[in-house]
Amino acid sequence: MTEREVEELLLLKRKVDELLFSYGEMQTELEVLRSEKEEIEKELREKEEDFIIIEKKYNKLQLSGAIKGDEESTQVARKRINKLVREIDKCIALLNNI
Repeated sequence: MTEREVEELLLLKRKVDELLFSYGEMQTELEVLRSEKEEIEKELREKEEDFIIIEKKYNKLQLSGAIKGDEESTQVARKRINKLVREIDKCIALLNNI
């Protein structure tokens, strides 16, 4: 082999070594990124579950607020219920007289 061929082979060997070293670093970085991805996906699933729970609580609060209503609607509802109860009592009294 000539001196030039030897130099080219040494250069080629150095480049192959550099590529192998870079490949090893890339593999390590890929594993780190995969691990981070898994952690982020896990966090996302947890946040989605939290969101569903909070959404259910919000819906329950909306429903209870609609049923409870404000003070004025509560008084109106009580008056109406009292009126209905008096009418039912009158009907029962009439039925008892028959």
